Amino acid sequence: MENCENATNNKVSYDPGWNDPPSFAYNASQQTAPNRPRNFLNKRVAFPLSGNSNTVATPPPFNLPPLPTTVLPPQNTSEAKHQDDVVIDSTSMLKDVKDILLQLLESSSELGTKAESIKKKILILEEMWSTGKLNKQIQIQMNDLACALRDDNPSKADEIHKALMVDHVSSISTWMPGVKHLIYHCIAKSELLAIDKE
Repeated sequence: MENCENATNNKVSYDPGWNDPPSFAYNASQQTAPNRPRNFLNKRVAFPLSGNSNTVATPPPFNLPPLPTTVLPPQNTSEAKHQDDVVIDSTSMLKDVKDILLQLLESSSELGTKAESIKKKILILEEMWSTGKLNKQIQIQMNDLACALRDDNPSKADEIHKALMVDHVSSISTWMPGVKHLIYHCIAKSELLAIDKE
């Protein structure tokens, strides 16, 4: 029994482990640190109303170049305006584009069942073109695309197709997938021919 009493009276000192809770002193006689006012960092500072000229403006931390005052237009807008000014024979251009696309389609027997779907898309293109639903920019670019396919340059045709999709997606989304299938078929065919030559 005495051993138990001695054990409770004599405090054992040991190094606390990393996960031991901190030891608090519950002694009221301990003097606590005086209360210091907190720094309120979320308070707004009032803007000085007096116009003192003595205040010195601090220079910016970096010497940055001045921002341009005029906004430059995108490069393709001037090209688009130029295309709007060009006088074109829309009917003959449509005939050329349609003839080139249909001729490519007829010579691509590998397309199988997709050929009929592509032909329908070309007919939608023809109908929208002839009713004036396609502007001059689209007509000129489609003519360039068809000529690139005719001249066995499908990569250029693909670039024109992507530009059309970016600039005029709402006007061409109904029939462009058919033209895209034709372009990718021509790209695949030219790649196969290049492999055969090697």
